[in-house]
Amino acid sequence: MRRVSLCISVMAAVVLCWAASPLSVTAQPLSATITDVDFSALPRVQLRVCIERDGQIVRGLAAGSMTLLENGVPRTLSVRCPNGADYNSVVLVLDNSGSIFAALPKLIEAGKQLVDSLGPNDEAAIVTFGRSIQLAQSFTTDKALLKSVLDNMVASGGTALFDATMLGLQELNRRSGLRHAVIITDGEDNMSSSTDADVILEALRIDARLHTIAFDIAPAYRGLMESMAVRSGGAHFFVSRPSDLPAVYATIAAIITEPCCILEYKTTACADTLRSLLLTVFDRGDTARTSAQVTSPARPDRATLSLTVPDEILPNATEYGAIHWIPAPNPDLLLSVSFDISYDEKLVDIPLVPFTLGTLTQNQLVDMQRIAPGRTRIILDRIRPAMLTTQLVGFPIKALVADTSRKVAFSIVETVIAGCITHFRLVSDTTVICQCFRPLAISMDSLLIVNGEEDITIPIIISDVEPGLLMQLDADIALPDGVELREIRNGTLLPSSVLQWEHEAGTVRFRARSALPSDTTGTLATLHLRTAASRKPVVHKFAVTYTELWQRCCPEDGTLPELTLIQDGSCEFLLRRVSSAIQASAAPNPVNGGVGTVLLRVPEGQAVEYAQVFILDMHGRRVLDIHHGPLPAGETRITFDATHLPAGRYTIATHTPGATPHIQPLLLLR
Repeated sequence: MRRVSLCISVMAAVVLCWAASPLSVTAQPLSATITDVDFSALPRVQLRVCIERDGQIVRGLAAGSMTLLENGVPRTLSVRCPNGADYNSVVLVLDNSGSIFAALPKLIEAGKQLVDSLGPNDEAAIVTFGRSIQLAQSFTTDKALLKSVLDNMVASGGTALFDATMLGLQELNRRSGLRHAVIITDGEDNMSSSTDADVILEALRIDARLHTIAFDIAPAYRGLMESMAVRSGGAHFFVSRPSDLPAVYATIAAIITEPCCILEYKTTACADTLRSLLLTVFDRGDTARTSAQVTSPARPDRATLSLTVPDEILPNATEYGAIHWIPAPNPDLLLSVSFDISYDEKLVDIPLVPFTLGTLTQNQLVDMQRIAPGRTRIILDRIRPAMLTTQLVGFPIKALVADTSRKVAFSIVETVIAGCITHFRLVSDTTVICQCFRPLAISMDSLLIVNGEEDITIPIIISDVEPGLLMQLDADIALPDGVELREIRNGTLLPSSVLQWEHEAGTVRFRARSALPSDTTGTLATLHLRTAASRKPVVHKFAVTYTELWQRCCPEDGTLPELTLIQDGSCEFLLRRVSSAIQASAAPNPVNGGVGTVLLRVPEGQAVEYAQVFILDMHGRRVLDIHHGPLPAGETRITFDATHLPAGRYTIATHTPGATPHIQPLLLLR
């Protein structure tokens, strides 16, 4: 018994000595480290902060446990820290269509790599789509089972990306973990009943992040995939080689399993490039401080949006306009901006194309929406400038068939910028839509009888020319064999500076663009020729083989006729009438409570036989009729009740037959 007691006493002494020795392990204090600062979405700044105690990541910290000073100014923080109780629910939506065959081995390798990176409590499911859509594996934490399913993937069939993603989101909706969908495809969806918009809305509804991988697909579809990721808060990648897939999946795995805190704040110092950050963390009576000196890309506090359109658009033709951003945005920053282009919808249309033609946003999706007659909205959401140019976005302009020739004014309105720009200048532009053209006739001596070697001259005559109207000329004249062209002398019809000609293979081609006649006597040019020697008279035949010859009726500058008609090939200014468009405004604006008054103004002496006044929502849908019927000249007040409409932005539109609608913004408050 004493022996046992001794042994115990000795052991206790050893333990005490070990505890008191210099080799003992002491508790490590709370520490914080700023590992990454992202300024791409100014004025929002994002930080990655790792907080540790005793060598372990501290989880579950709230926003109230941290303070941040930026250049000595306190900033309000949004904090997202991993919680010890959190786990991830991840669905892999994998394209196994026939076209993916060559990349399938690397895709399987990358998928298994992602599965291995998940934590012990994380779960995953697999949805495949090719010939059919299959829930290949329901949610499980069994990594071996998941990797076995991946190993057995076989490429076949078409592409139903959106429907497959919707199935994955349905499975995610049944889980309580942090929801992620990792989606890869190498082709355009050609089988789904769902759309990309359906996918985005469902992801937002269930709070799921979409991480998309566009594998070697067209730029248009790449932009769509990027939009799905960005709008759901996920990440997007474009991969051109199968060997890049493992690295991409590793990056996505790091995002999903992020152990550190993500902090976000809004700065007011967008023009500052050097920033001093001081972060203080409080947890269970401990305090940790960390600082960082970082350089951020600057965003200007003023800029200009300018609009450029062609000088002229011919009937039924499509030309292109462009919006320029000056100075060009920093390529290290994301750009979010929306603006409306206003125009006369009776003369032109802006087709809703899914892509920008601009260089700044090259190969990135730009959203275009028709929100009202003559009004198209362009939305750029988190676009990263692709090229350091000023051309932000391009758009098509289609001239419509109409009986008018007039200038169309394009303007930029309702600009909203998510960023630090506080001063913004808008520049508008105009183009001429000319629907009135006068045909002209060309004539020359077509037959000449020549007795032998002889010098001859042939004048080319243009008839029916009207002074003061611009000409368009293309004409090909074929010369007969045995005739040598010695010289072409310009006539009095057009200045020599605008008339172009060339001689090739026995054909003389004349050309003039937007040329103003200087003399309407009609002589375009004179051909000086030399005939070949002959012992007997020879008949030489000249021919006009091609002509495009007309005058544009509408003037180049100044006032344009309100109504121009073509009758029997000649242009007549039949009417000059002032538009009877009604001016409408809400009084007051904004309208608080839903009941307001619209003030209608009709020019004196121009009473309107029939007019419509209505309210449009932001999608261009008519939601309330205010008036239909005659309106007298002068001012008319009409009360309207919009209490059934939700608060927000609307448009008051007025329309009379044959006149351009008048549009006025309206704001409803509650």
